[in-house]
Amino acid sequence: MVNLSRMRMLIGYERRIKFRYQKKLASATRITTQLTGMPRGSGNSSQVETGAIELAEVEEAYREVLDELKAMRVELEQLLPSLDNPDDIGIMRLRYLDGCNIRDIPAAVCLSERAMFYHLSGAERKLIAKYPEKVTR
Repeated sequence: MVNLSRMRMLIGYERRIKFRYQKKLASATRITTQLTGMPRGSGNSSQVETGAIELAEVEEAYREVLDELKAMRVELEQLLPSLDNPDDIGIMRLRYLDGCNIRDIPAAVCLSERAMFYHLSGAERKLIAKYPEKVTR
């Protein structure tokens, strides 16, 4: 089932978690170049162990988001050809399949922001009306 609001949330979360992953990866790279072999403080874990654990957790969360998004995108891609207006298909493809920011879409399709929102909401309503068991808002 394609939940459009969940997809919108995951698309935004995907960007944030990707940034967090890159930040942890850069931090882990910086930590490993400063190793001296000497303990740095109290506790049972080192910076490298902690960094590796945090990086693995962020990477796992990122993969879960990508897997869920991929499943919904595959299902939505099969439903998009049923829309009759090519503008609706293009806008839905940019928003949900390509993950474009909502503010970047009007320039990509040469429409005003108002017209783009009109097409996007209309396409969502049409899909929900056509496939109520497969698509939810």
